[in-house]
Amino acid sequence: MYLKLLYFKRHIKNKTYKIYKKVTEKPELDSTKVLENIIKELGSGVFFIIITSENGAVIKSYINEEFNKTSIGLNMAQLYELAEEIATDVGIHNPDFTVIHSDNFYIISVKILHKLVILLTEDQISFEKIFEIINSCVASN
Repeated sequence: MYLKLLYFKRHIKNKTYKIYKKVTEKPELDSTKVLENIIKELGSGVFFIIITSENGAVIKSYINEEFNKTSIGLNMAQLYELAEEIATDVGIHNPDFTVIHSDNFYIISVKILHKLVILLTEDQISFEKIFEIINSCVASN
């Protein structure tokens, strides 16, 4: 039995709750569908998308050549490892996503089904929309 994350829901005092659905098949992230849907839905607000394994190996990407996707993937994987260590040190669950904000941009990384989805976006992009798109690309075998 597996749990599929359906969506995040915000409630009073900025607490975020995750809503899950029980599924019997092992869920899988459709990387091609993630790329296509994010590009289609968010358009020019997305500058790159990199999907990596947990250890930082690039699986799929939509990225301009001026960025080093291998370096970004590896560094974000290391960032997740560090975030998980910090979470353990303070006694909370491992993070589901990280956000880096600089100037008018976000670097958002979402860990889902043993993969990282990394995006460079304008800071006007809705996190909720990104999570909806990614979650809609989870399929059961």
